Amino acid sequence: MYSVCECQITIFYVVYLPDDEAFCWDIIDLYISLIQRLRNMFKLTYKYKMINKQNEQMHGLLAIALTMYPMRIDESIHTQLREKYGDKMLRMQKGDLQVFEELFSFACPKFLSPVVPNYDNVHPNYHKEPFQQQLKVFAEEVQQQAQLSTIRSFLKLYTTMPVAKLAGFLDMTEQEFRIQLLVFKHKMKNLVWTSGISALDGEFQSASEVDFYIDKDMIHIADTKVARRYGDFFIRQIHKFEELNRTLKKMPATGTTATSGSAAARGV
Repeated sequence: MYSVCECQITIFYVVYLPDDEAFCWDIIDLYISLIQRLRNMFKLTYKYKMINKQNEQMHGLLAIALTMYPMRIDESIHTQLREKYGDKMLRMQKGDLQVFEELFSFACPKFLSPVVPNYDNVHPNYHKEPFQQQLKVFAEEVQQQAQLSTIRSFLKLYTTMPVAKLAGFLDMTEQEFRIQLLVFKHKMKNLVWTSGISALDGEFQSASEVDFYIDKDMIHIADTKVARRYGDFFIRQIHKFEELNRTLKKMPATGTTATSGSAAARGV
């Protein structure tokens, strides 16, 4: 069972990367699912250190994906992310490209070139070329979205606003700001799997918590964030306490036994 599960985790880890904006929702859901499966497995196996490292890498990729495509996730996973990469996520939200590259370099899988090298003339760093190419593509994607985090934060503050005025807040010309709004719309549209055999089946949905449209010179913003479901949180906590209560009931009552023994010794 462990071998099959390990193969599944490795395949999904290698295939999906957070720089593929077309499938960001599915990728985030996949990372969360894999982290939850890794949480309670392999603790007693000889592969614990290797699996633990892969778990850290999964958290790193999830931190990148959530920085680029914010969405609500399970509270326990979110808490783990804040503990592990809270400082780096804050720096990434401010557009620190170096942190993006450092975390991607640590968390990404190993890359191989599909082209056979010329063995008569192989330079020493040939094996690093596939990784450098992937890192370059990832850095370009991050740079394309450098302004989106700031734009998103401004859009959350207003319901209507003249385009020129909002562009002035961002130190952009109106034309540059309109281009960035188009980039925002394009990057936040994602193909989400709904049904079908192929993982490429699905429909395009917006991954943003805010939506907007432009009518002449005015931008109209709508908050599409779904209210937090507090009921689910309390239900999970109730289940945890019930499990803890059952565990405590199964434990021997050492205090009662000791009291009975001392009473018997006194002849009571």
